[in-house]
This record gives sequence, C-alpha cells and structure tokens, in this order.
Amino acid sequence: MHAESFIVQMGPETKLPFYDNLIAAEKWVLRNRSGLFWGAVIFMAFLAASRLAYQFWRLLIDTGDNGALDLRMLHEWTALWFAGEPLVVYNLLPGTYPLLWPLTGWLSFGAARWFWLVLYVISFFWLFGIIKSGVALRERKETVFLALFLLAMYPTSIIVGNGQLTLFIIPAVLAAILLGQERPSPGREAAITLLLLFSAIKLPISAPFFLVAFISVRAYRPVVLAIVGYVLLTLLAVHFRSGGLLTNIELWIRDSSKLAALGGYGNIHKWLSAAGLSDFILPASFALLIALAAWLYRNRRADIWIALGVTAMVARLWTYHRLYDDLLIIIPMIALFRIFKSGLLSCRERIAAAALLFISWLALLSPGFFLQLGPPLGTIFRTGQVTVWLLLLAFLLYHASTMERKN
Repeated sequence: MHAESFIVQMGPETKLPFYDNLIAAEKWVLRNRSGLFWGAVIFMAFLAASRLAYQFWRLLIDTGDNGALDLRMLHEWTALWFAGEPLVVYNLLPGTYPLLWPLTGWLSFGAARWFWLVLYVISFFWLFGIIKSGVALRERKETVFLALFLLAMYPTSIIVGNGQLTLFIIPAVLAAILLGQERPSPGREAAITLLLLFSAIKLPISAPFFLVAFISVRAYRPVVLAIVGYVLLTLLAVHFRSGGLLTNIELWIRDSSKLAALGGYGNIHKWLSAAGLSDFILPASFALLIALAAWLYRNRRADIWIALGVTAMVARLWTYHRLYDDLLIIIPMIALFRIFKSGLLSCRERIAAAALLFISWLALLSPGFFLQLGPPLGTIFRTGQVTVWLLLLAFLLYHASTMERKN
C-alpha cells in the first residue's frame, strides 16, 4: 500500500469535472512521490510508537480500572464460569468459555497479561504475512509501509491496551479460508476445522466468515465439524453451571441485547435502538446474514478477497462492535488494493479506488477517541467513519457485479 500505488494514470479521453485540477494533482504527486512516501512513513512511525507505548503500559503495568480492562473481565468471567459462580452479566455465549480457558483460565491475571503480549506479537506477524501475500508486496519499502500502517492504526493499539480478542481471530479466520482454497487433504481440513473453531471464541466477528468457508470455498466438512465442535464445547460449558442450556442462552440474549443497545457504534443494533426499534435487532441481524449468503452464492466465482472484503463489512455492521473491531476494515482495503492493482479498472474507477484507499488509510489512522465523543462532534466523526465503510462496501459490490456481467 505504498504511495506510488495511489497515483492515478489518466488518459486524455477521460471526461470528468475538474479534469485540469486532477491532471495537475497527478503531476504534483508524481513529482513529489518520494517525499510523500517517506512523510507518510515518518507519520505512521510516530503514531505507532506513541500509541503502542501507552497501550503496552495499559496491557502490562496499569493496575487501575483502565489497565487491560477487557482481559481483566474475560479472566474473571472465565474463573467464575467454571467455578459455578453467578456472573454479573452474561455477555458471552457459553461455548466461548472453554475456548477462553487456554488463553487465560489457567493463569493468574498478571501472568495472562504477559502471555497475551506474546500472543499479540505472534498474531501481528501472522496477520502481516497474510496481508503481504494477499496484496503481493515485494519491495522493502512497501513492506515497511504495510507494517507501520498495521501498527499505527487505532484499532490495533486499542486491542492491545484493552486485552481484546480481535487480533487473534482475524488472522485465524483468514488463514482458514485461504487454506480452504488449496488442494484438499486430511491435514489441511483438520487445520481449517481447528482455526474456524478457535475463531468462534468471538462469533460476532467470525460467524459471517463461516459462510465464506461454506459457500465460496466449499469447505463443507471443516465448517460442519467446527460447528459440531462448538456445540460440544457449549454442552461442556453448561455442565459447570446450575442452570441448563436454555437458561444460559436466555441470559446471554437478555444481557447481550442490552449491551448492543447501549454500547458500541456503527452497527445495525445501535441504529435500530436509536430509532426505537429494538425488537427488530435479532431479525435484522439474521436478515443481513441471509443477504450475505445469497450474495456469496451468486458471486461464488469472484476473487476470494472480494468475498472476504464484503463479508468483513457485514461482520462489522451486523451486530454489536466497539472501536477495536474496526480492525475488520483492513480486509476490504486489501480487496480494494488488489482490484486497484489488477489493471481492470477504467480511469474513473481508478480515481474512485485511489481516493477510497487514501481516505480509508486516513480514517484508520485518525484518533480513536474522536469516535467516543458525545454529540455533535462524536456524531460527525462516527458518521464519517461509517460513510467510508459503506463506500468501500459499495465499490466492492459494484466491482463484483461488473466482473460477473463481463464473465
């Protein structure tokens, strides 16, 4: 994703408003591309260093309420669950707890903080390798640009400081789907099954990607086995509780619905609650998944990254999410960058793609706290962020439709 890739080459046949200004801008970028590239690198290096220094302190050292607050809750809830003690809130599905236990259940909270640091480092390089391969980066400066971008964006740092799961799940589910495109073998299917099962630790993120694995990749057996495994883990988890399966599911629906209505931003749960339509939250979420399944089936021959990009957008919009889950937006950006480099776009489409990549890059580097402000400033920033996402989604849908017509 380096600066030279955003340069738009426009032919004289292009008829656009402000054409002369676009030509002038192109020439200016061409003349200054080296300076712009290194300026962006310095900017991201500063952001990455300052943000991660603070967030590492939160993850490892801060003993206040803000220190690794999500990891603290996950650690406490896991201990209470397997001890049969009542929870204050039931925000997690029962099947989540057996998957959480290997990450935090057998450790003290202090040890878990350091263990998660190791897991974050591994997950970062895993995700970096997947993206580097996905966008086919070969030059060293492109690689540096990508690494700094991943480190500097606000979701990455918030994930680390909060002790969130998102950075574990995204590379796992991407790896599972990309493995599914290779020649089937028992070992590969077992790996896909385990990766999908692990990603179920946070189903609000991973559930839509199961549709990609089943419909686009046709990894039928791994998907079914992962679902069966999750059901068995759910039954195992309920064994430690006094209430039965239905009781614990009802408690989860009650508390998670309240959380979805009050917290997070940029999802249909929040929008429906604000409109006084809370009763339609679950039907709307399922309707969005059904629409995604239908789209994936219709476009099952599309490039897998386009399918992943559209699915990531649905995963971000279909249910409750907070700032750290904005890491999902990197997936449609990868899809858009691949399209931009494909040479299949018209001049106008290249301009739109380049503009979207640049705006998305800026949006993910913006201060995350702007999105937590109250109205009117917070509303403006949240609306702007969601608008960028919807434009990304619209471009991917448009390109997939165009390719389908051509084929």
